[in-house]
Amino acid sequence: MKRETIDWAFREFIRYMFRPRGFEGRIAAGCVPILVTLLGWNWAIKFVAPGGSSIEMGSSNAIPEWIQWPLVVFFSAIFAICVFIGWRRFARENELRNRKKVIVIEGRGLREDDGSPLTAAIPAEIVGNRIGVLMDLRQRKDGVVVDPEELLLDVDSTRRQVQQHAKHGDSQDVTLVYGGLTPVPFTFLSGVVFDDEGRIVVMDWDRTREAWRSLNSHDDGQRFEVDGLDDIRSAKEVVLAVSVSYQVRSENIATTFSYPVVRLTMSDLASSHWSQAKQNALATQFFEVAKLLEAKGVTTIHLLLAGQNSLVFNFGRRYDGLPPAK
Repeated sequence: MKRETIDWAFREFIRYMFRPRGFEGRIAAGCVPILVTLLGWNWAIKFVAPGGSSIEMGSSNAIPEWIQWPLVVFFSAIFAICVFIGWRRFARENELRNRKKVIVIEGRGLREDDGSPLTAAIPAEIVGNRIGVLMDLRQRKDGVVVDPEELLLDVDSTRRQVQQHAKHGDSQDVTLVYGGLTPVPFTFLSGVVFDDEGRIVVMDWDRTREAWRSLNSHDDGQRFEVDGLDDIRSAKEVVLAVSVSYQVRSENIATTFSYPVVRLTMSDLASSHWSQAKQNALATQFFEVAKLLEAKGVTTIHLLLAGQNSLVFNFGRRYDGLPPAK
């Protein structure tokens, strides 16, 4: 909590220092040196010599008082008006910020380490009060899911917390931010569950940078290669193997399943997936294949998905239960 507070204070200070200023700030800043010059000029032409005697310098260059004071009053009035306008602008922005809510859903489930909080990494352009909601799917077994049914209750509990935070106020003032390090099945389920809760901004943990990161990279245009649709025939259950970060190997599938296998594979598993546009396109491909499987009479999909957390979450958001995935 202390670290989150320090991070928040530092980000707010940087945001304040580099905030976009209105015209009133520039005008007020311009009035300051003028007022200093007008008020200080006549005083500056006199100074006390080392012997204590008063020496007058350039008194003929002093600004006449009948010019000086009207100018002081004029620029002081402009300065005061600009300060008032700036205060009103700040009050409006603060009111808008207080009205808007940013509900930050952070999923934890793979490691016991708490790591860097997602709340502190939310981009400054997402305006609103940060409300952190922790979806803790850890069962005190590092990297191991002990009781899946218990975790289903935890996901539902997190959903109810989000609904509780979001129900007060206009839905247009609520933004959801998701980021997590959770097991693939529960990440997919989270995408299905939270998709109906409103507008969602998805972030992910960059293992190279060791920091939370937005999905703001360029779409490189790479898409899935689809294989195995023609081998289904009349099968009611199929395995859908989605290889994004690494290859889902056939020998590993054979140890558990004996159903036909349909594959969605990236031609370049090392390609970047830090693009929301690319993830949306891949999720659409995934959903279209699911619809084709349903049209062929498939009733159950055994989903094997090797991909980064944000991609799995977005796949869950796009999936509409056609047919049921296990």
